[in-house]
Amino acid sequence: MTRMVTYANRAEVEAALAGLPRTVDPAFPQGIREVIDRTRNAERVFRRICDDSSVAADIRFAALYAVLLRLRREERLTDYVALASRYEGEFGSQPYFHTFRAVILRLEGDLASLLQAIEHSREAARLLPEVAGVQHQVAELITEYLEHQESLPRPGAVEEAEGLVDRAIALTYGRVAHYFETKARILCLRNDFATARSLVRRAIELEPKQGQDYLRRVSQYQTTRVKIDVFAQRADFMRTQDQFRREMGEFKTQQLELLGLLAGVVAFVASTANIASQATGSAGVRLITAMAGALIVVFSSFFLMSGGRDWRRGMLAASLGLLLLVVGLLAPTWLVHRP
Repeated sequence: MTRMVTYANRAEVEAALAGLPRTVDPAFPQGIREVIDRTRNAERVFRRICDDSSVAADIRFAALYAVLLRLRREERLTDYVALASRYEGEFGSQPYFHTFRAVILRLEGDLASLLQAIEHSREAARLLPEVAGVQHQVAELITEYLEHQESLPRPGAVEEAEGLVDRAIALTYGRVAHYFETKARILCLRNDFATARSLVRRAIELEPKQGQDYLRRVSQYQTTRVKIDVFAQRADFMRTQDQFRREMGEFKTQQLELLGLLAGVVAFVASTANIASQATGSAGVRLITAMAGALIVVFSSFFLMSGGRDWRRGMLAASLGLLLLVVGLLAPTWLVHRP
């Protein structure tokens, strides 16, 4: 393995920055990373270039991008905000500055600021459609916003994030590890936990072991793996809770139906008994017999409709009830009354 050649002085660093592709070129982010890795005391050198107004503006902006990238890698976010704010007046019209603003707004920690960050990131993605990192930033911010929402995501939000991260993966030919981690987080929102876990494993395998961010990235991937397990358990709990609520609703409906049936039966028995008490002997007997048959038919039908297991017993009871009902309604007087 050959050792990477480092720049000997600031002049060589400025020459390397001048030789980079234009900032709107998709190759710019990778080129600036290579310059950072080959620069000794990178932050100090790049800050001096930024502060030197005699240097060309495009070189100074490239140096600013390099410092901000390094600060973000090291999670020195207070320094990141201070430096970006310092140069916003001079370089605020650069397309990449929308990504800097998105990072700063994301640090606010509330959903309103996160929505503003998404809009800045979308604008950067519109201006830099072929830059994979910018497309990925939009997907990552949308995913973070959806993860913090308590309600269901709005229609199309998950699809937008997934489309952007897929585009970022395609632009880099699937070589950037943390894009797969973002895709895994999106799949969690779809409850596709098995595929999400496999993508996290892929991200860990793809992460360059010699990279400066290796340990931080792998730790981040392991955290995402734990989140996937938590989301999976929460989804199982929600499914169980929904099933319980559905069963409770069905039980309440059955109870109300039964109460309605019992109320009807009580009213039917009371009115039938009242009428039978006022009728002649044979007519009263026939009425009581018909009432008994009707009650047996009603309860046996309810038993069968509610899913009673012993359907034969239910059919036998219904047959008996029908027999009594027929006897009560159609039997001749001599069968139910003897003088």
